[in-house]
Amino acid sequence: TSALVRGSYHLYQGVGGFLGNAAMGLLFGWLYTRWGRVTPLVIAHTILDVFAFVGYALLAGHVSWLPG
Repeated sequence: TSALVRGSYHLYQGVGGFLGNAAMGLLFGWLYTRWGRVTPLVIAHTILDVFAFVGYALLAGHVSWLPG
C-alpha cells in the first residue's frame, strides 16, 4: 500500500513516474524489512535524485527525448 501511495504522488511525471516510484517503494520496503535500517535507503534515494538532477541539466537540449 505504501509503495502505491508513493507512486501515486509521482503521477504528475506520467505513468513511467508512477511505475518507477512504486517499484522503488516496493524495493525499499523489502530492503527495510530485511535490514531494519533507513539510512542506506535515504542515501540511495539522495544519490538517485542527484544523478537525475545533474543528468537532466547536462542532457537537456542535447537529446530529442528529453524536454528542455
